[in-house]
Amino acid sequence: MVTPTATGSQEPVASGSGSDQAPPRRSRRGTFRKWRARFIVLVLVVAAVYIGLRINQVKAAQAAQIDLGTVTLTAQVIPVETARAGQVTSVDVKATDKVTAGQRVGALQVTTTNSEGKPVLSTLTLTAPHDGVVVDDPVTVGSALQPGQPFAELYDPAKFTFTGQVPLVNLPEIAPGMVATLTAEGLKGSVKAVVQRVVPRVGGNQTDVKSDHLKVVMVPRNGSEVAGLVPGLRFTGSVDTSTGGPDRKPLVHLGD
Repeated sequence: MVTPTATGSQEPVASGSGSDQAPPRRSRRGTFRKWRARFIVLVLVVAAVYIGLRINQVKAAQAAQIDLGTVTLTAQVIPVETARAGQVTSVDVKATDKVTAGQRVGALQVTTTNSEGKPVLSTLTLTAPHDGVVVDDPVTVGSALQPGQPFAELYDPAKFTFTGQVPLVNLPEIAPGMVATLTAEGLKGSVKAVVQRVVPRVGGNQTDVKSDHLKVVMVPRNGSEVAGLVPGLRFTGSVDTSTGGPDRKPLVHLGD
């Protein structure tokens, strides 16, 4: 008996089943897009948090500001006076001139008596009692001058002060050393001033101050910022109650 044999070529057998095939590669472009989207979301979240913090900071800064109304640059008047009556014979200065202590500013002709009781004319030199700037033109030559009557008036630009008005309800929030920011029309930039004291209302000494306000005195923080300015300039501004140091005490204590 003859055993039959295969005469055709055999079919190739698959090396493995479908479940053993390698997974397809992930697209690099898709991965990049996914991480880019995550980065954009993260940036947006950070930006939102930053903007929120900035808004809160601005609101807090605004809440710390107390309006000062109209603030005036002032200076104490320094009179040039004579102790004896006489007639002005010489005027050596004019308005806006800068003078130094002891500088001659004018002269008077005064009448005295000699040992025989006869009248004698003599010249009395008038000098500046302090460094300063002449406020206005002095009295004219030929004018009669009496003791206590100023021949001229000076002011010391190194002792400028600012005066403003603060509502009574805000006074407990203000303390010496707090910083105010002031601006004036036509003046470039701003001027910093430091709160010094409050002026008590006694009698009629503050007729120009509102009834529910008190006058607050401030001094320039930097003298160079007010160099060249003149008394009487008007400013507007506010005081920052977040300044002044941790141990600051209020100008006024209204009680519990």
